[in-house]
Amino acid sequence: MYNGKKHPDVIAGKRTEDQILKEFLETFEVHHNIRSGAKADGKVTKEEWIEYYSNVSCSIDNDEYFSLMMNNAWNLKGSNAR
Repeated sequence: MYNGKKHPDVIAGKRTEDQILKEFLETFEVHHNIRSGAKADGKVTKEEWIEYYSNVSCSIDNDEYFSLMMNNAWNLKGSNAR
């Protein structure tokens, strides 16, 4: 679950949490929708998520670092530390 409360623009009062969430969701949909011709629906599908992170992983030289990055971003190991 994404939480934009601590985003610097939300803290500064420049944007709302809803605006930050919409921008976040768009990052997953943009490339996929250009390629597939689909319209943005504000929902991240498994296919969109995999495509996005496949593209991100291309710029990461080390699998261990990518794994660490993914765990820190998504708490994949289930730790409560954030």
